[in-house]
Amino acid sequence: MSKVGSNLARLFLWPGDIACVAIGLDHDDKQELVRMLVNSLVWIVVGMAVAVAVI
Repeated sequence: MSKVGSNLARLFLWPGDIACVAIGLDHDDKQELVRMLVNSLVWIVVGMAVAVAVI
């Protein structure tokens, strides 16, 4: 993966990573689930806010 792609992936996964660190999850299956849930919630809210602001 290129450096730009790696940095973009890190940016999009950042909210979930912060949440996992905050609740103390290590690298296991539960961390992936929590990270996916948090990232989905954060980016849906951001996307809706942008959509409302544009409309």
